[in-house]
Parts: sequence; C-alpha cells; structure tokens
Amino acid sequence: MIGLKAIPLWRPLGPLAYSSSIATRIGDLVRAPLGSKSVPACVVSVTEPLRDGLKDIEEIIAHRVFPTSLIELCLHISDQHLCFPGETLGLALPRDIMRPPRRTPTCAPQKQQNLRNLKMRTDEERAAVLIDKSKRPVILHSGGDYTGLTVGLIRKSLSRGKQILMLFPHEPGLARAYERLKPYLALEVYHAGLGQKERRRMRHGVRSEDVNLVAGLRSAVFLPFTNLELILVFDADSNSYRVRSHHIHYNARDLALFRAKEKGVKVVFFSIMPCVENLHSAGSGKFNLIERRIRQRGKALITDMRMEKREAVLSKPLTDELRKLRQNRALLLLNRLGISARLLCTDCGNVLTCPECEIPLKLKSPGMPLECRLCGRKEEPPQQCPRCKGVRWQILSPGLEGLKKELLCIFPKDDLCEVTAGHRPIVEEVSAARVIYGTSAALEYLPPKTTLAAMLSWDAERSRADFRSAERAFRDVLYLRRILASSPESKLIVQTYRPKDKLLEYALKADAEWFLRSELRRRRELGYPPYRRLVLFKKGTKAWDQSRFCNNIRHEGVELLGPYEVNRGVTAVLVKLRRDISPGDLIDAAILKKSGWNVEVDPAEIF
Repeated sequence: MIGLKAIPLWRPLGPLAYSSSIATRIGDLVRAPLGSKSVPACVVSVTEPLRDGLKDIEEIIAHRVFPTSLIELCLHISDQHLCFPGETLGLALPRDIMRPPRRTPTCAPQKQQNLRNLKMRTDEERAAVLIDKSKRPVILHSGGDYTGLTVGLIRKSLSRGKQILMLFPHEPGLARAYERLKPYLALEVYHAGLGQKERRRMRHGVRSEDVNLVAGLRSAVFLPFTNLELILVFDADSNSYRVRSHHIHYNARDLALFRAKEKGVKVVFFSIMPCVENLHSAGSGKFNLIERRIRQRGKALITDMRMEKREAVLSKPLTDELRKLRQNRALLLLNRLGISARLLCTDCGNVLTCPECEIPLKLKSPGMPLECRLCGRKEEPPQQCPRCKGVRWQILSPGLEGLKKELLCIFPKDDLCEVTAGHRPIVEEVSAARVIYGTSAALEYLPPKTTLAAMLSWDAERSRADFRSAERAFRDVLYLRRILASSPESKLIVQTYRPKDKLLEYALKADAEWFLRSELRRRRELGYPPYRRLVLFKKGTKAWDQSRFCNNIRHEGVELLGPYEVNRGVTAVLVKLRRDISPGDLIDAAILKKSGWNVEVDPAEIF
C-alpha cells in the first residue's frame, strides 16, 4: 500500500491524499472517491502513506496522461492566476476528450518524398545561426516573411526525432501559415474547433510521439508533449493570445515561455512589434533580440483631418484613393465599434486627460462634467484648449456604422467585408472583398493584392482610456506598414487631428527604439508594467462589500486604484504589485471564489 496525492479534475480543489494498492505513477489519470462520487483525478505525487484512514483510489483510467512538464504548467497557472489546480488541469484535459482510445492510436505515415525543398535567404541563415547559438528565448522583430527560416528550424529538430509546437493567436494566421507551409512540412493542425475524435487522436499521438509537429491555436499549449525541443510563437504581439476559459484568464504566449523552461526547449517569438515588457526583457538580457528592417517601397501619408468636413470618417485624399482601386484591395482600420466620447480640440488635436492618471477624461453627455474612469476625478469642460487656447471642440467617438454608410456611397455592398472581434469571417470571404474594414481584428487579415491601408482615427486609438494606448497605436501603424513592402504603388494613409504627433512620426519610421525609451520613462513614473504587475478584480455592483474586499488585499508593496466602473453594472479594482510579490499573495483562491469576484492577472485592458 502506497500513499499518493491526486487532484480531482474540473473542480475548485487542490491536491487530496489517497492510498493505493495499485502501482501508480505521477501523471496517471485515476478514478478516486470524492464524497459520495467517483471522479477522475490526476496523480501529482507518490509517497509513503501519510496517515491511516485514507480512501483508496478505485482504478487507473490511463497511464501518464499528464507529463510532468504539463502538471508543472497547470500548477503555475493556479498559483499565478488565483485559481485552483483542479480547474487548470481541466484546461489541459477537456471533458469531451478525456477517455483514452480503445486501441493505441497510429498516425498515417506522411509522404515525405512529396515535400518540396526550400532554401533559406542569407538573412534567414544568419538568424538561424543566432537562434541555434542562443541559450535564451529569441525575439525575431520584423514584419518580413520567414518561411525558409521556419522550415529550416523545424526540419533540423525533426531530424533529431524531437517534437515541435507552432503556436498561432487566431484562425486567419493559422490558415495562412498552413497554406504556406504544407508544401514543405507534414503539418498536424490542432484547435478547439476540431471534433472530439480528431482532438483525442492528436492528444494521444503527441503523448506517444507519433505526432511530432503541431501547428495550433492557443489551446495547443496544453498538449502533452514528452519530447519537446522547439516552440515557435507567431504574431507574438497579438492580444488574441489572451484567453478566458470560464473565469480563468491566461496568456498562451506566456505559457509557451514557461514550457520553454524545460531543459533543451528553445522558444522563438516572431513579432512585428514586440510588447513593451518583452522589449524591456530583451534590454535586460532575458531575451535575445534579432531585428531586421524591411525595405519600404510604397508611400506613407498623413491626412490632416482639421481640413476635412466636420465628423467625416473618410478624408478626401483617402476617398480619392479608394475610387482608384481596380483589381487591388484596401484595408481600413477604425478604433472600435464605438468608444466612450472624449473632447478633442479640432485646432491642435489635444484630448483632455486626467492630470493624475494620464487617462483621457470621459464625457458621458454634453453639458456634463468630464470624468476620469480610473480615479473618479471630475472637471468642468474648459472653454479654451489648455494647449493652444482654441475654442473649437469635437466629441471624439467614431464607429463602424458611420464608416459603413460612407463606404456604401463608393462601393456596392458585396465589395465590402466587415471584421470585428465578434465577427471574424473566413479567409475566402475576406479574399473575395475589395475593401476590408473593421476594428483591430482586421489586422489579422492581409489578403493578396492589398495595396491601400488606412488608419482612420489615429487620435481615437492614441487617446484610449488605457495605459497601453500609445503602444497599441504604434503597433497598429507597424502592422499596416507591412503593405508598403508589397509594391511601389502601395500607400498607407493615417488620418489625424495631430499631424505633428511625435509618436506618429516615429511609428511611420518604424523606430521602435525611440518608442521604447519614451514609453518606459512614462511607465516608470506611473508605476505600470514592466515595473509593476497588474491584477484586475471585477464584480457586479449588486450586494458586495467594497471596504472588506479592499482591506483583504492590502499589503506592503501593493497599490489599489478604484473601485471604478468598467461597464454598466460592473465595478473593478486595479491592483499594482511590486515585481517580487506573487498574485497568490494577495488573496486565497477559495476566498476569492466565495466572494464572487473575477480576476485577471496582467490584463490587456483595464476598462
């Protein structure tokens, strides 16, 4: 008789002690008693019996379902994201694919002889040498195509009998990569949209090493690799890597980095514009940064919206360019479906901000005071602009409905394709359209023959009520700049009331070094990442004890902002932590669950 600890799956529980007369190993999936029920559980440790009277496990469902590295990953999530190990292990083994196969799965042999060869460019060969020598994670900072490098890195690992994971943030990126790489590599694709049978086959194939190369979306980071050597993370700057599964928030990109801490596992981030935190880590030696500039062939233009009609969404220069489209396509980016109204000076482009938080002040309705959503500060709208003394104000709140109306005056409805976070059309639908327009989700698509791109409201993106607003505006311009490498006829148009904005000037030059220096200086002063960690608590306003909750999470090295209103009926508390304090030190997961608060660690947005 031996003792063991097992964690029941999909339940808000931690390790429970059991005894067993069956030979059991760490990672086995067993059936264990829990109250009056029998539940699946993962064995996380095997020891001598801890005490008398322990319940016995009933049976072993399957051996080594969870490799040690996967157990460590799930325990890491529970510690860093204020949730339970039983819930995080449930993410790694969804209920509908839990049961083991009836027979040992075998994967059809791939026809390697049909795969084409691909030679790396000179710059790709140099990057491959640097990646091979690096003992740290690598960030490849470029908007160029690295198909040859990708194929070369993967084939080198496959020749050693190792496993490779290719991670993508969204379906369009995965679909493009599959079409581009399938002539050269025998790819297996994994994502939550696959059927139960196929996901089960893939999971057991990975565990038995019958499947060695997987290209997948975010959930692929939980596959039970046992011989992993290389993780390639594409579009690593995308916010789509952030996932909410029930009440658990996590970032699949960060989990890939955690998995890469295994001995011998190398991780490469492909990024058009690395996030500020990763660039800061590269500067401190935690990452190796490889930067390659792409030659610009097209033109970047700035349109001064002060010369346009009041409340126009499309400027005259952009309208003229749209009318010239023949067989080519256009990609139009608008801030959001519709954003909280803010006052903008039409003479200089200044947006009124809170002097303490540097967050743009919200205007709920004309005639009402301006309000800071973070600290609650209220101010009367000024008669004159404090920057230029102008007296012409405009309510800045563009939306897609106004854009669609103006586009329908130029194009028939069938030529338009709208893309938002809630509506992501298939790649074929986007490729059939002449004009792709929408929110930042539209940046996931860049169909062939796209020769015109436009950022319709630089000011709206620049002045979002979030500390990452400058970073997002800078990144979006770099994403749109990709088309300038396609042909000399390609054009990028940025519409703004602040044509001399330094951030826009350096974004059009793709000068990430200047941006990083200025942004780090600002974040250090305000106490935001990478100098502090953020934890965002949210809850409905009905029946909650504000003071008691805030007192529970007050500690030395912790700063609280709020409570403040996020949406109607939802209140939030933002917590800033010193880097040496773990989110798990704030509050116990059991207390958090009982209180009814939801939590997001390192949130992408604070509103």
